[in-house]
Amino acid sequence: MNLNSIKEHDRKSAQRLLNFRLPTYFKKIGWIAFFALLTTLILTKFIDGDLELLKDILRRFMLAALFVIVLAKENIEDERIQAFRAQAFSFAFLAGVLYTLFQPLINWIAFKIVKPEKAAFQDLGDFQILWVMLMIYLMFFYILKKQD
Repeated sequence: MNLNSIKEHDRKSAQRLLNFRLPTYFKKIGWIAFFALLTTLILTKFIDGDLELLKDILRRFMLAALFVIVLAKENIEDERIQAFRAQAFSFAFLAGVLYTLFQPLINWIAFKIVKPEKAAFQDLGDFQILWVMLMIYLMFFYILKKQD
């Protein structure tokens, strides 16, 4: 294999990965799973006991359900939808970075004002960052679709 054929193969592989979409019905499956997991997570608040492992598992599956929704095709998947996806991903990434940078500072300032003895600078967890990015993507994507 020469260098050009390797580059072409890599380009085609990357393009296939970027264009990967699940069938449309996965959107319904994702939403059903998301709300079922969210309901279960809320119900764990009313159960006594050490349920941290269960809560972590439920959170991970909720992120996976949101990711399935993001990857599912629209009924009509055209260039306009691809442009909306690209805009929504860009906006979600930028918002996620800004959220990750500034939210710990905002939390620290708020605690300094309200409860100075408990003020501590804490980083955000991976769940919180991914949750914000996926939710911003979904909100922005649906807003773009509605405006068109």
